[in-house]
Amino acid sequence: MSQRNGVILCLVIGLGAWTAVTVAQEDDQGAISAALAPRAEALIMARCSVCHSPDLISQQRLSEDRWAATVQKMKQWGAEMNDDEMGLLVRYLSARYHRSAPLRLPPLFEGSGQSELPMPDTMREENLPGVAARGAHVFEHNCQACHGAQGGGGVGPTLAKNPILKYEDLFWETVLHGRGPMPGWSSVLTHQDIADVYAWLLTK
Repeated sequence: MSQRNGVILCLVIGLGAWTAVTVAQEDDQGAISAALAPRAEALIMARCSVCHSPDLISQQRLSEDRWAATVQKMKQWGAEMNDDEMGLLVRYLSARYHRSAPLRLPPLFEGSGQSELPMPDTMREENLPGVAARGAHVFEHNCQACHGAQGGGGVGPTLAKNPILKYEDLFWETVLHGRGPMPGWSSVLTHQDIADVYAWLLTK
């Protein structure tokens, strides 16, 4: 075998080995991501999407260290998470949105059911119909200062089309009892007020 052919053979073998390792790593990451998805996505919905859209998460491609720093920063800014929950989020996010992950991935919460979310006792009044027109007025005078005109965001997160609206119990729990830097509004807003605001936000 000539020296040139030997070099080519070594390159081919090396490339094949590198490809096999890369595929194996991606398979491992995919398995971790799928296994952690139900709990991790419930945490993202309950702890992260209150302040920002899941699109902001899915656009990132970070190393595990960078994800760990990001989750730590979220906690410092008011996200309510214990150490186990933080570890779960870092493992899931670094497996799903690692630096070599495809640019296009299935959206977060695809196939996630409301039953998977940890729903606290919200004291929500069942079967209380909301009036969207009145909700616009309540929002303007109580919520707009932080959440922006039309729920478009400001000091507080964007509420228009926020995934939290898919989970009414979680919305009520947040409004009544607060979350992170947001205080509870149970002493200010009536249940009818909250139902009206929720109905209005669903039209956005």
